[in-house]
Amino acid sequence: MRIPMAAVAMAMLAGCATSPVPSSEADPVPSSRLFAFQAQMQGDSTLVVTRDKGFVGAGCNTTVSIDGRRAAEIGSGETAKFRVAPGDHILSASSCGSGLKERETSIKAGSTKKFRISIDSAMSMDLSPTMQ
Repeated sequence: MRIPMAAVAMAMLAGCATSPVPSSEADPVPSSRLFAFQAQMQGDSTLVVTRDKGFVGAGCNTTVSIDGRRAAEIGSGETAKFRVAPGDHILSASSCGSGLKERETSIKAGSTKKFRISIDSAMSMDLSPTMQ
């Protein structure tokens, strides 16, 4: 009897992980939680960061920083766009004690790069490139 109960418990935990949401379908981050990289510049590029939706970690916003500068607080199922100069950047995210995740990215003038923030049932967060 313990084996089936353990299987049910594992299935329930797996169901609690976040699920991807395309940036075009995510809610925009309210302007009150956008802190930097919002002004449009000549020849700038765009970084789009979208946080998956779901129950896990939904009580905490994710702090997104670009090149060490706090850029936004992103909630579950939200997306934010950032205007950056072309070149190399460090994108980082931290949330609910799940640690700091950083990714280096290089972006060309006038281009757009998208990233997603996901959190699994063990509260392990990831920041990864996406096409969505």
